[in-house]
Amino acid sequence: MTETSIKIPASVKPEGKATFVMLGTGFDEIEAIAPVDVMRRAGMEVYTVSMTENRLVRGATGNNIVADMTVADLNPSQIDWLVFPGADKSEAAVNLDKELQNIVTAHWENGGKIAAICAAPALVLGPLGIISGTPATGYPFLKDEFEKNGGTYSDDNVVITDRLITSKGPGTTLEFALAVVRIAKGEETEKALREGMVIM
Repeated sequence: MTETSIKIPASVKPEGKATFVMLGTGFDEIEAIAPVDVMRRAGMEVYTVSMTENRLVRGATGNNIVADMTVADLNPSQIDWLVFPGADKSEAAVNLDKELQNIVTAHWENGGKIAAICAAPALVLGPLGIISGTPATGYPFLKDEFEKNGGTYSDDNVVITDRLITSKGPGTTLEFALAVVRIAKGEETEKALREGMVIM
């Protein structure tokens, strides 16, 4: 059996404002990687961020992803959008440490934009008060978590407010990603992507 080595590229260093997709252990791969793909097709500057010191992050179904950078490399002043994929309730991907909670809270309080899908609206944003008093959606089985944190649960697949986009789960991922594109790059860019990607 031959041993294979893989050269991991150096960690990136964004120069300006960008979108950061947060990857913790157990993250849902579809909900993370499909939006990265769609947003990059739209011309957005997007980086994946490991929520640990290790850039290699294991997803929910066992896929190992090398993030562009670690959370230690994340400069809060460069954040335009923060994007959170979902994960099982027990996984680190939706159980943020105090330092990351502070980054998310400060970003939101300073007028920043956040997109979260599946379990992330209830489990990441809920405890921080971000969905309190605002319409949002997420994984249907976590509706009680929404209400516990003062959120107003919507049955819509995607809910868009001025700075917050939420969505239900893996099956709504492309609509979720396109909603971010619509707000970030405009309706014409979204329309062109839908046509190019054959999304009806």
